[in-house]
Amino acid sequence: MTDSEAAKLIDALACALTVAAKARSADWGLFCQVITLRDDPGSALKELRGLHNLVQSIPALEFFNHACQYTLGYQKDVRFHFLVEWLISRGQQVGAEQAIKDLIRYLNADTIEVTEILAIDGFDVKENIKIGDYELIAWNNLAMTDTKFQIAVRGLFGGRDPTAALIQRHEIQRVHVRLWDRYIPDVFPSLESALEVLRCITAIAGGGFCLLHHWFEPPEWAAWGVCRSSFGVDSTTILHSVSLNESDVPKLHECVSHFRALDENSRLRLLVPMDRLNRSYLTGMRHVDKAIELGIAFESLFSPIKLTENITSTVCNRAEKFLGGTRKERRKINNTFRDIYDLRSRSVHTGRFDAGGSDKWSDYQKVCDVLEEGQRLVGRSLVKVILEGKPDW
Repeated sequence: MTDSEAAKLIDALACALTVAAKARSADWGLFCQVITLRDDPGSALKELRGLHNLVQSIPALEFFNHACQYTLGYQKDVRFHFLVEWLISRGQQVGAEQAIKDLIRYLNADTIEVTEILAIDGFDVKENIKIGDYELIAWNNLAMTDTKFQIAVRGLFGGRDPTAALIQRHEIQRVHVRLWDRYIPDVFPSLESALEVLRCITAIAGGGFCLLHHWFEPPEWAAWGVCRSSFGVDSTTILHSVSLNESDVPKLHECVSHFRALDENSRLRLLVPMDRLNRSYLTGMRHVDKAIELGIAFESLFSPIKLTENITSTVCNRAEKFLGGTRKERRKINNTFRDIYDLRSRSVHTGRFDAGGSDKWSDYQKVCDVLEEGQRLVGRSLVKVILEGKPDW
């Protein structure tokens, strides 16, 4: 881009900034104006039309014309309208002159660093926790960007606000691909590595998580499109956040490290009880579902490969032996898992705990106490298996 073109862009952007609504407004101000510029340019603000026409006339910006940006396999279509929107949004933050300097920096860059963000609900983080390539931070500590603002606006209208975010940084090529270009995009990154961290937290901290949003945040100076996806959330879920204590951090590091060192078969086998434990925290008011999820987690941890007639006694005795403790503690473990098995069976076959006139499970608080103790024991079992390995029964 020539100095003359940059100067014209600064003047045009300064004019647009005097009339353009803020990007971060609840009524989607700038977004709506850009849509008007795209679909009905005759009725768009003349200052925006002037900026748009100038952008189209600069040869160095031609690769914004119907191109695709790829972020680790994710595709984002960008056009001149996108660049106009980015320039105004950036200009509102740093002024017209700096926004154009940022654009020139972007044009000269070969790579950019994007931050992969997985927004979750369920964990209350006091201090940032570094876990390998990831960092777990409180949602309120995540820097405010246009993307975060959009999510916050959704929260105002009934959406679920995240409590934390798991982030990872990637260095990627700055690529604009036209329809006629031959380009093989990167493979989509798997979320499994991030989920391993969250699953280990569930086992250690005793709380569940649900995924809300996933996106790649570019550096603030880069005219790069944000690829964002949202996850569906069961409306019956009542999730109570669990706090992560400083004492949990060393064990979390150890647990994640040991889990990733396991062979593939061992990891896949443990995913069943880990995910079932998490689901037990997400069942909301449906305690029968909680019992079913815990029963599956318990059985997948301690059942023999070949099922026997005395399966209940076998798995309960194995759990008691594996978790150990005093004789009284082992007996309590055995009884808790027998109760979980009983509740699971009643849930599967009758959909209720007090079927058949049973008085044992008519007490709601007693059921809650047993299920909570079961969750704690399953989490404890998972951590021990990960750290010490599965015993040779």
